Amino acid sequence: MSAQAGGLGGSQARDARIDALKGVAIACVVLFHVMGQFWITNPRAALIVRAFVSAFMLPLFAFLSGYVLSRPGGFHPRDYFVRRTLGLMVPYVVWELLYAAIFRHAAFASVGAFGHYALQVATDPHAEGRMWYLYVLWVCLILLGLARLRGDRTWMVLASLPVALAVSFVPHFGAVAGVYPFAVLGLLVRRAEPALTPWLLRIAIGCGVAFVPLWLALRWHGLTARIRTPLDIAFAPRYAPGVYTLALLTATAAVGALFAWSAWWRPVFVAPLAIPGRLSFGIYVTHFLFIDGWHEPAAWLFPVMWVVALAAGMALTLLLQQWRPSATLLLGERWRPRPSRPRHEEETL
Repeated sequence: MSAQAGGLGGSQARDARIDALKGVAIACVVLFHVMGQFWITNPRAALIVRAFVSAFMLPLFAFLSGYVLSRPGGFHPRDYFVRRTLGLMVPYVVWELLYAAIFRHAAFASVGAFGHYALQVATDPHAEGRMWYLYVLWVCLILLGLARLRGDRTWMVLASLPVALAVSFVPHFGAVAGVYPFAVLGLLVRRAEPALTPWLLRIAIGCGVAFVPLWLALRWHGLTARIRTPLDIAFAPRYAPGVYTLALLTATAAVGALFAWSAWWRPVFVAPLAIPGRLSFGIYVTHFLFIDGWHEPAAWLFPVMWVVALAAGMALTLLLQQWRPSATLLLGERWRPRPSRPRHEEETL
């Protein structure tokens, strides 16, 4: 990688390339949920699209969450744990209650029903279902922070992987096994980035280009379910959907390499994708409002639904940012890093 590029997070200012990758990931998340409305119309197409994007959209978010943690200035445990707890769990709880009020009226039928639902929200990320990633990501970032307490040593970060796998066997927290390894990978890649060379990036790009059509062919013929690696065997009961997770990790790395390495990509793709990337947290928590009301839409409406959900999520996020209470409670922005800190330390979505 050239010194000029400086890596995905090499600048003290906010890095548009990281925001662009977030833009890719959040567009895939919205597409995944839009295609959930497509089951009745064309279940085979919905299965293919959802399996493809789910193989890398959340791992990409987790990778970026780990990548931006290795910032200049060191690791400050108290600031780290407080900001990530408030910045993720406050919006998680608030949105779980809001979506329950909209879609699960029985949770508010009585004091007892509300108490039961509140207990579910506290112990099960999938209680309401829509905000589960915020809870799981918080667990992963807390585990990663604990692994960095004793001197922030790489070997301790690696040793935390079996701990995360053990946590994934706690009921309702199986997704930790599908998120935490990618957060660790992002942290380690950031630390090793100065040692990366252009020819390694070329290999990553080549593998990514080769794996995408290979995965599509294997998936179409149902062969991915028959291929297993040690990681698939370990994670399959918890979250990982098959060998294509590993294959598309290479494709994800290739996308990151392209954004970091090839200057000619920047004006074409980085600037437009960075806009939803900067608003990705808000898009994630709000886009369900614009999707769940559609019932058995015609096939031609799905691109429209995708664009509308993305645009409406961006607009609502910008609106929520204008009022401090909503920005704090719904978006967790009060607990984001202060402007005096390196801006690329923004975690999560």
